[in-house]
Amino acid sequence: MDLIDVAGLVKGASRGEGLGNRFLATVRECDLIIHVVRNYLDDDVIHVEGKVDPVVDAEVVNLELLLADIAHVERRLERSNCVGEERIVLEKVVQGLQDGIPARTIGLSEKEAFSIKSMGLLTLKPVIYAFNVDDVDFTLNKEESMEQVKEFMERIQYCDLGTDRYTLVSAKLESELGSLSSDERNAYLESLGVEAIQDENGNVDTSYSQLMSYHVLPLLVKDILDLSLVYTGPGVPSERSQTTKTHIFKAGSMTASDLAGKLHGEIQRGFIRAEVMNSNELIRYDTYNDAKDDGNVRIEGRDYATQGGDVVLIKWK
Repeated sequence: MDLIDVAGLVKGASRGEGLGNRFLATVRECDLIIHVVRNYLDDDVIHVEGKVDPVVDAEVVNLELLLADIAHVERRLERSNCVGEERIVLEKVVQGLQDGIPARTIGLSEKEAFSIKSMGLLTLKPVIYAFNVDDVDFTLNKEESMEQVKEFMERIQYCDLGTDRYTLVSAKLESELGSLSSDERNAYLESLGVEAIQDENGNVDTSYSQLMSYHVLPLLVKDILDLSLVYTGPGVPSERSQTTKTHIFKAGSMTASDLAGKLHGEIQRGFIRAEVMNSNELIRYDTYNDAKDDGNVRIEGRDYATQGGDVVLIKWK
């Protein structure tokens, strides 16, 4: 999963003002948009409009994306080779855009969305609004801050409350934590009402890190895009493995054969069978063989669609 940081939009970006064209070209290649919205006051950080208004700031970006899509679709419709289902869907989309409705809100079927996938429509992409607050609002006033941004979401134009998501982040807090020693970090977190627990090695436990953007945002992306994680390795204890890897894929799209291919092409070509059991069952036993002897392992073929929680042992020749 790659998170690409791009320059913010200004009014007129859809017409190429500022870094608009470069920004829009980059976003068209992405699967999802994380829109960081400022929601803090700081005299040392100047706002381009002279005042902080999260709703207006979000609307400026949403409108520019919508206008850029209108121009993009209209140019495509002018081409003589835009025919069939693509033309029908794009005419439906442009009508919605002209009415102020983002493409993701129009209600396209999976087939319709696929027919115009190559367009890279900006308003067809799901959006996460990350409201950037100061350290106090992120910790001591977090409940009130969440209520506030919920109200913001209801007021933002060109926002789809059915699909768009939102969360709180605090760049200030994360930046300050990164510059502190372990003891200083613990003291700082405690002053903000966050309990920081150390493990036996003196490392700060995940009690606070699970609140940080580097943890929260990828999980939101994974949920919205319906992604799954699979860990592959050679079937030995983790301390002995030098090839354990993590893979991201669309949920329900990976077969046992695909999984074998993630390990090695030779394993995929020599696939014999997959031995499968649920991880919740496996942890009840001391060893994999104990679970197998107790009848908790089933045999599946190469076309088996892997499920969440599966532990799969690939047999090959």
